[in-house]
Amino acid sequence: MLAGLKKNAALEKKLLAGLQKEAALKKIPIIDVTTGRFLEIICLLTGPRNILEIGCGTGFSSYFLVKNLKDGYYTGIDLNQDRVKRAERFIRSKFPKKQFKFLTGNALKLIPELQCNFDLVFIDAAKYEYPLYIKAVENKLKSGAIVVADNIFYGDKIFKKEISKHNLKSVNGIKEYISYVTDSDSFSSYFFDIGDGISISKFIKK
Repeated sequence: MLAGLKKNAALEKKLLAGLQKEAALKKIPIIDVTTGRFLEIICLLTGPRNILEIGCGTGFSSYFLVKNLKDGYYTGIDLNQDRVKRAERFIRSKFPKKQFKFLTGNALKLIPELQCNFDLVFIDAAKYEYPLYIKAVENKLKSGAIVVADNIFYGDKIFKKEISKHNLKSVNGIKEYISYVTDSDSFSSYFFDIGDGISISKFIKK
């Protein structure tokens, strides 16, 4: 048994390293493995039935969200059609028995059309749109749902007084998101120094 576990861990490590290398060569932004493991643990502890990922990319982060999904359903959204196709092929090859779908398009237009409520949402798309994502998905959250947002520290730029014009829109979007999930009575939020900063907000339906 232990030998099997070690072998599986080694194979997974090799798989993830290969995906990271490919993403770096093609300059495709992905989460780091530590953040991925964090998502994996959250899924193990909460056992979500419906997961939504906003900004699924090529499926690297999707891997950690889908890995331990039992009877639930995963929905991934990304604006880039090529990345969505690659994500779907990858997840289908690794988890052929899991239930999932990938959608191409603007998440702000697609979310209102989704016909289910979610108990886990992972946000990792355009930073300046973070406030819009949380507002769009709020009425589709189950009571007790967990919303995780990545890149909350944005390379520590949110802590700096002077922000370049190039980053200003994204930084302001993240700051607005932080204010929204901390000031709202509907969310209880926590922040962790993991990867590029992660926020976890628990939704309390009023």
